[in-house]
Amino acid sequence: MNKKLPIADPAAHAAARTGRHCAERQRLEPWRGEAAFHTTGEFARTEDRRYHQHCGPTALTNVICTLRRRRNMAPLDPAEIFRETAAIGRRRLTYWNIDERLHLGGTSYLLLRPYVAACLRQLGIPEARLTWRVQARPERMARELEQGRLLVLAMTRHGYYGSHLVMAWGTVRVAVPGGASRLYLPVSDGWSAAPRYIAADSLHICGYVAVEA
Repeated sequence: MNKKLPIADPAAHAAARTGRHCAERQRLEPWRGEAAFHTTGEFARTEDRRYHQHCGPTALTNVICTLRRRRNMAPLDPAEIFRETAAIGRRRLTYWNIDERLHLGGTSYLLLRPYVAACLRQLGIPEARLTWRVQARPERMARELEQGRLLVLAMTRHGYYGSHLVMAWGTVRVAVPGGASRLYLPVSDGWSAAPRYIAADSLHICGYVAVEA
């Protein structure tokens, strides 16, 4: 199995990993139909500048679009939301718009929670409750997602995504014959305009912000 491919089908991925016939056992997606799927490619160049290593502002754009849809708030231009989240990050020294070839820049994971809070306040969702988790423990993530929270995952050295931020918005459990079920998280990964999935047990170095709206 090529670990460098995104996961589009959790059951097929589990079958490739285990060599067994696997099937979905449970799918809980509280945000299906409302989750946003904007990508870094959409925002690589806006009216005012080029952007680099901007997965953080893109993930926050997806969070804000998703929350605003749930609340039936007046729609905003996603590009406008992105520009604002990027600007907040630059002002707070949380997002550094530096070409990746210099091996610098991107979003500070240490300052992620206050960054998320500042973006939500500025874009009309000031009362959301945020929790920073240092370690992405699969079952705790599952509980929070199944309770209707959104997670902003901050991955480091992931097998496919490397260092990257994404929005997770549900859970899929896959039954493996003769073994424990496997947990997958549907995500808006900032690279695809369709849902992708992350195996929870692949998040070895990952913290996250849980957003409870």
